Amino acid sequence: MPKEKTHKLSKVERVRRLLKSENAQSHIRSLMRALHPTEIAQVLEDTKPEIQEKILRQLPKEVISEALSEMDEETHPGTLLTRLRPEVAASLIKELAPDDAADLLSQIPEDYKEQLLSYMPDEEEEVINQLMEYEEDTAGGLMNPEMITVKADMPKLDALREVVRQSEGMEDFYTIYVVDEENRLVGYLTFKALFQARNSELVRNIMNTDVISVRVDDDQEEVAKIMAQYNLPTLPVVDHENRLLGRITFDDILDVIEEESTEDLLNFAGVSEDENLRGGWANSVKSRLPWLLINLGTASTAAFVLSQFEEVISSMAVLATFMPIIAGVAGNGATQTLAVTVRRISTDGIPSRKALGVIFKELAVGIINGLMLGAMVAIGAMYFNEDYRLGAVVGFAMCANLILAGLMGSMVPILLERVGVDPAVASSILITAFTDILGYLFLFSLATAVLF
Repeated sequence: MPKEKTHKLSKVERVRRLLKSENAQSHIRSLMRALHPTEIAQVLEDTKPEIQEKILRQLPKEVISEALSEMDEETHPGTLLTRLRPEVAASLIKELAPDDAADLLSQIPEDYKEQLLSYMPDEEEEVINQLMEYEEDTAGGLMNPEMITVKADMPKLDALREVVRQSEGMEDFYTIYVVDEENRLVGYLTFKALFQARNSELVRNIMNTDVISVRVDDDQEEVAKIMAQYNLPTLPVVDHENRLLGRITFDDILDVIEEESTEDLLNFAGVSEDENLRGGWANSVKSRLPWLLINLGTASTAAFVLSQFEEVISSMAVLATFMPIIAGVAGNGATQTLAVTVRRISTDGIPSRKALGVIFKELAVGIINGLMLGAMVAIGAMYFNEDYRLGAVVGFAMCANLILAGLMGSMVPILLERVGVDPAVASSILITAFTDILGYLFLFSLATAVLF
């Protein structure tokens, strides 16, 4: 039985367990040989520093470089370089694409970074320094400056020779970009068009001018949307004068999509995206406590509202049994509306001309759900308490709160997005406060007017 269980373990997990054995540590090279660089990255993320150093020293530098670039950013792979001699660490950096090299170097102390860069050719050092100046979550922070470019006035044969020359040492490329004499992007060239054209044909006559690009300071989330919308394997990055600076490939965008999805999920739960998922308790407390304090404030407000109706509650205690029903159902309804609205904002956006349509749709859903559930809870209240007035009060309160939930669940995130606040962060706490506080007001105000 134990043997069967071990057999089901992944290669990465088996290697992790073997590395805990002193005997196995002497065979690191053979253990790692069976792993892909992405799997080696997973091993490096969860092993002790001394084992990490042994792995770094025993594997080929091109494998280690790729593994470092695949490691989770939260594990700070750049700090692994500080455990190596500067010349060794610099040789690993040289194996990486400039954008990956810049990402790693941005994680290490300034003095050690300068040492590593001193081992690199001046041209590579200048490119990497330029990339590190861009914000990490912008197109400039994602782009790779290595790309294939040809001039629009080149004949086909000259362009083909230029593609061959520029592609030497480049790992992969998907598109040939066409630029003018001032390096402004004017189009792109497909391999099919290049190969099928006559040898004397000029590039400008066979290129496609309908080129989609992003600005260097565009947010990474916007870049991901554009690439997904147009199904592009690569996206050119230009400055504000349309000069070509680099390209972003689909593998970079996959990381962005994962990062943005994680951020939205954490924000929706009231957890800051600054929280390190691999961090300790102090990091988590620092991230979550502010939102819990805000939640404490809204809950205290709801408690204050209840305190204003003490006489009503003491006179008719049965009303208290309906409090969690009305607040809870409306809260879930608001969360459903909020999830749909925030998702729509994060994927397609909601233009101003469509905002009212979104709000009216969710309001209609709230009205229908409110009428149906309000009727059900009213019938239940009348059946168990034999008082149609109580049923009417509870039913109207449920209906009103669900209508409010639909309205606020759609309106609040749209308004927050308009004023520049991330709707995923603040919406859930605000809407929960609305449905709780106003739900209690609806219930006890109606009860005061009808039953007393």
